[in-house]
Amino acid sequence: MSLDNTRDVVIIVAGSLTVAVLLAALIFTVVLGLASRALLNTVRSLLKDDVSPLLESVRQTVHTVRGTTAFVGETAISPIVRVYGAVAGARRAVGVITGIVGRRDDD
Repeated sequence: MSLDNTRDVVIIVAGSLTVAVLLAALIFTVVLGLASRALLNTVRSLLKDDVSPLLESVRQTVHTVRGTTAFVGETAISPIVRVYGAVAGARRAVGVITGIVGRRDDD
């Protein structure tokens, strides 16, 4: 075999191997793309099935907490504040009338 023939065979083999590697890379890329698509669909369905009801539960809980805080504010805190305000006003009125001023810490 001459050097020219050997060179031609090496070129043909290298070209064939290059085409084979490119085809393998293409097949690998397609398989990887299909696997990622399947994974994304699985994640999407998990989010839809598991996370959506959880978010709805959290929304309901927040709504309940808001209602509870409003109820407590109206029924417990508001009367206490009114009574404390009336007592403070009465103390101040008595102090002004009698001339006794409440305690003060002068530092």
